[in-house]
Amino acid sequence: MLDDDDRALAHAMSRYLETVNRVVAADRAGERTRLGEEVSAHLGVDATTLPVTTETLSAHRYVDADIALDELTERGGGRLIGVTGGEQRLHVSASELLSGPYSHFAPGPVSYESRDVSATAQRRVVSFGVRLLRFDGHPLAIVQRSANPRSMPAQPQLEVIGADPDATAAALAEIRRLMIERSVLRGQVLSFVPTEYGHEAGATFLPRPDVSADDIVLGEGVLQRIVDHVVGIGDHREALRAAGQHLKRGVLLYGPPGTGKTLTVRHLLARTPGTTAVVLTGSSIRFVTAAAEIARTFAPALVVLEDIDLVAADRGFSPEPVLFDVLDALDGLEPDADIAFVMTTNHVQILEEALAARPGRVDLGVEIPLPDDADRRRLFRRYAQGLPLSAEALEAAADRAQGTTGSFAKELLRGTVLRAALRGDEAPTDDDLAVTLDELLASGAALTRVLLGTRSETSPSAHAATLVGHAPFVPHPGGPHLQVSPFGDLGYHDETDRRWVAFDTVDQDADEPVVDTTEPTHELSFPMPVWHAVYGTLDNTGSVERVGGDPVVAARTERLMGAGSTAAARHPGPLAPTGWPLDDAELVVPLADGDEEFLVEILAASQRVTRGILADPDLPDHARREQEDSLAHGAKALRFVAARLLD
Repeated sequence: MLDDDDRALAHAMSRYLETVNRVVAADRAGERTRLGEEVSAHLGVDATTLPVTTETLSAHRYVDADIALDELTERGGGRLIGVTGGEQRLHVSASELLSGPYSHFAPGPVSYESRDVSATAQRRVVSFGVRLLRFDGHPLAIVQRSANPRSMPAQPQLEVIGADPDATAAALAEIRRLMIERSVLRGQVLSFVPTEYGHEAGATFLPRPDVSADDIVLGEGVLQRIVDHVVGIGDHREALRAAGQHLKRGVLLYGPPGTGKTLTVRHLLARTPGTTAVVLTGSSIRFVTAAAEIARTFAPALVVLEDIDLVAADRGFSPEPVLFDVLDALDGLEPDADIAFVMTTNHVQILEEALAARPGRVDLGVEIPLPDDADRRRLFRRYAQGLPLSAEALEAAADRAQGTTGSFAKELLRGTVLRAALRGDEAPTDDDLAVTLDELLASGAALTRVLLGTRSETSPSAHAATLVGHAPFVPHPGGPHLQVSPFGDLGYHDETDRRWVAFDTVDQDADEPVVDTTEPTHELSFPMPVWHAVYGTLDNTGSVERVGGDPVVAARTERLMGAGSTAAARHPGPLAPTGWPLDDAELVVPLADGDEEFLVEILAASQRVTRGILADPDLPDHARREQEDSLAHGAKALRFVAARLLD
């Protein structure tokens, strides 16, 4: 223990040391670091007395900035130096790099990193360095930083130091001009994903597809009409401008899944070499503002928004902030900008009317319907090229698969080849084709069939079909499911006799839809990430149309989704803006007997479909990443529900 005299001495020593620190700091206030000495020698004036002009860059434009700075440095007879000082240099401004009594920043090796400049090439860029150069005779220093999660802010930056403010402003203007003129983005096919450092858009380069018109089977004149609007306007831009006509245009391709909308988009990309294209799908559509900026800067350009209904559904159905970004992007471009927006949707009936409310948003809508009999036969022949299958077998299979799409035909022929390979044969036979088709048309493949693309005679908005004139069809756990065949017949698949059992008469005008009123018998606590995967699968399975015309399955999924929504409304904890509990919470959902088995069935079916999609070697990288994420989330949900069955 200290006595009073010792305590007083300690306080006196503390005050003395504080005074020493203030005196030393004051004496060294103007002291420059070794880096500051180097920069001051280049500028011919004390660099610590000069203002710093900061330019913040988008992550996807950083390579362009590096190219522009290389040219400016070479033109001005400059040089590039690095900075020592470890991680501390990432946390301080340019002014602090140049001065400070306790800093040890000095010239050192330059830090580099690799960045993509195309789908197949990379460039080494400066991640941290200082450029000493002359611009129009004026010495300048430019601190160059790439994005870094450990720095604040995390975005790339240029910090320009110079004695002449006009020269500094002129140098930045020249850098911006060179970034456009020398850009690696011009003429490329791009997509956007969140950067690894946050939610900012990072560009991903995609190979330009090679899809010819011969690869697409659509109705007479449909493809040409789309090409004329998207490509033809660009080909004749000067004549249209001279006549005072606008060039900006929007095209909406709509129709069932698997009919060729995405393939048509890929053909448009192949038909426009040298045109800058941005392809956004799924969650990446939220980067539409960045896409519009790229299109405006590097026109002529093409912006593709696939599955636009995910963000542009009628605001009365689903308020979605991204919708306003889409509308702003469509409205914010000059009429004479040679930019085409191409949108696709499987659900045109729920799209926001504002998308088509004025020219320049959507001024051409084209339906991509299910193929007719002749086109379906053409599709089967196309995907069977090189296979030893008879023309008679292919035509018979095409006729049996009435109401299906090109995706269905493609999967059918792949499954036919796989069946032979698993048997050890190099070539499939007509019997392989017939058996594979039987499997895809079977009851158990209803979800796969619908996701590949089939016609259903029933829709979510139509009256549910009910049986008349026969004993009622009573579904039971493990029993057959009522469904609509690819021919439009109502009935079920008898697994015992391996045959289709059709009902003779169907009343399509019944007033009452099938509703599942099964009372819950127990509860299951779902971790929220698992529930989101389950709910998404239920949502993809929930309508009669999506389950091959099976109103019983549709009614059960609707009951389960409603049970989850009710559970969320009663959740005692905080809710996310989406209305669901937070991701670290659990949702207690009431279930009925057999619901776990049902969830395992649909989750497993969804996994099989996703794996089938991933097996496509032509699947774009961005779509592959999304499907891989879906597969991972679905696997966790499947394991969770399956484990509950074993408890």
